Amino acid sequence: IKISPGFFDNPKLGLPSTSGLMALFSSKTGVLQALLLDNGYLTDVRTAAAGAVAARYMAREDSIHACVIGTGQQARLQLKALKLVRPIKSAMIWGRDGEKAKGVASTLSQELDIPVSASIDVKKSISNADVVITTTPSSNPIVMADWLQSGQHITAMGSDQAHKCELEPACLLRADLYVPDRQSQ
Repeated sequence: IKISPGFFDNPKLGLPSTSGLMALFSSKTGVLQALLLDNGYLTDVRTAAAGAVAARYMAREDSIHACVIGTGQQARLQLKALKLVRPIKSAMIWGRDGEKAKGVASTLSQELDIPVSASIDVKKSISNADVVITTTPSSNPIVMADWLQSGQHITAMGSDQAHKCELEPACLLRADLYVPDRQSQ
């Protein structure tokens, strides 16, 4: 059982926005086998792995340029996971805080040994990407339909609750394929 609350104003208090734990029970007896107080790390890795699985099976095999929207932990992990399944050669990071985007880009560039730059032009970065990954809690669209190019893959990780809306709804009308987490989406 995964328990992962999200309190997205916590960074203002010097706290992480998510924390969590996992409880593992025996499938035979129901007895608690382990309690993993990982503070959301396993949730973060699982989410990044889900993005990589989506890209592996749905993004073009020759995808080499990525655009990541967001500057938090999930932005970092999503790009790392994407690089495991696609031959990413460069990436752009866009965030509301340009200085934070520069820091994330610098760190990822060193860790992944590819050029990763902070973007000041989200439209241009999205338009030039083979894979676009959104990782924000935004309730207003950040990705506009007319910025999208044929053949792009989008992983919208941040749009995980009803009030979140990283993609302009018209983006879905332009999609050849839409795969939601749940049928209710």
